[in-house]
Amino acid sequence: MKQFPSIFNDVIGPVMIGHSSSHTAASVRIGRVIRQLAGNDSVKHVKFSFDKNSSLAATYNSQGSDLGLLAGILGYDTYDREILEAFKLAEENGIQYDFEVKDIGPGHPNTYYIEFICKIGKVIKLTAVSTGGGMFEIIEYMGFPVLIDGGFFEILVICERNDKELITGILKEKLPSGHIAEVSDKGEKSLINIKSEKEISDLLLQYSDVRVIRPIMPVTSQINPHVPFITGGKMKNFAKEKHLPLWQLAIIYESERSGLSKDEVMNKMLDIISILKKSLDTPLSEDFSRRILHNQHHLLEGKNLLGGSFTKRVIEYITWFMDIKSSMGVFVAAPTAGSCGCLPGTVFALSKEMELDDEAMAKAMLSAGLIGVIIAYYSTFAAEVCGCQAECGAGSGMCAGACTEIMGGSAEECLAAASMALQNVFGMVCDPVSNKVEVPCLGKNIMCGFNGIASANMAISGFSEVIPIDETIKAMDSVGKSIPRELRCTGLGGLSVTSSGQKIKKELGES
Repeated sequence: MKQFPSIFNDVIGPVMIGHSSSHTAASVRIGRVIRQLAGNDSVKHVKFSFDKNSSLAATYNSQGSDLGLLAGILGYDTYDREILEAFKLAEENGIQYDFEVKDIGPGHPNTYYIEFICKIGKVIKLTAVSTGGGMFEIIEYMGFPVLIDGGFFEILVICERNDKELITGILKEKLPSGHIAEVSDKGEKSLINIKSEKEISDLLLQYSDVRVIRPIMPVTSQINPHVPFITGGKMKNFAKEKHLPLWQLAIIYESERSGLSKDEVMNKMLDIISILKKSLDTPLSEDFSRRILHNQHHLLEGKNLLGGSFTKRVIEYITWFMDIKSSMGVFVAAPTAGSCGCLPGTVFALSKEMELDDEAMAKAMLSAGLIGVIIAYYSTFAAEVCGCQAECGAGSGMCAGACTEIMGGSAEECLAAASMALQNVFGMVCDPVSNKVEVPCLGKNIMCGFNGIASANMAISGFSEVIPIDETIKAMDSVGKSIPRELRCTGLGGLSVTSSGQKIKKELGES
């Protein structure tokens, strides 16, 4: 069953290392599912295939999908530095791997076709999709349609069709409450997929073809998905009725979505602030190898900029977070790796300017997270689907809401600011030079930070967004899907194919 977005699953996170949340982080998570499907049999050989017309065909080896997949199979998480050594570690562990690009046919631009062999010889096939911002779905397992999002405790049982009633009977009798069994048929075989919010016993493991998956995501999924509100219109009405700011709505929403208490939700966001602070305090790695930009935020030292110290701080912090990402440090995708500077950088600059404490920053990030929930509900954070308006553009709308919250704006004003900011980014393309998440990504993050600030100022001053946020996001999604494939993170258009861009690509040794 399709889940409602979670602030900590879909919007503010993952905590990660790597080039791209859609590529590196989602791939780690897909790899971790592969590891679990292998069970006690470690993976002996794995083959990953990508359609020649997909985004992954051009970017899987430049944005870290290959590293992420292998690191996940080895058991590492999105924030582990071992990701960078995944090829070497896979070979040391006797895992053979192949990546191929071929003509498979139309599908989601971030589709992984996977076949792996366990050491006892069992062959397992599945199809996975990276849906943006580190989220993923397994959509096919051994030829059966499934929907595995990493949020449930799950058992996959393949049996003879004649046995399925017996097995479902055992399930009804023995499994705890809070589970669901989905059955698919193919030929003489059936797949029974049991999903539960709680740990499932091993009562089915006497069957020969049983696989067990544990949750991977920070927030688990819901058997009966429910949230108090999901649209901007309902959020606005709820806020007016209860006289609540947007950050409190965010806590109410995430508490119901996650099962965490309201205090736990706030503490989880305070942990995010702590991680961001630690990232800024950690000396940058000198590992800018095969990168285009090297340590940019130091360029601002001693410079007098138009707009004074605040302008300088915004550019500095946004650039700093992008530098951390590029040097393979730990950062927070918010909502994606490609847009990881805009929201946190602007919030930290405002914090410095206004001497805010961690709780004030957490409230701003929660407000931004709830705006991101609306974007995730109506659209996507994947540039491969909707261009960079889905990444830096979405980050700008979230940034506008966060800035408005910091300035004491109401929930209605936060939503208006976000809508105005999003209206300003329609049609933003994704054309990374040399398929690196650097150029023009850094400039877009900075531009979108200031767009968020301007939109917040407008909303606080009483400017009308004219088009409500729900309608704005629906329109943005339509525009994004109209952007040509060449301009949606494929490296086939825009700056990617300029003479200078091609020269850089050649110098960096990218194929």
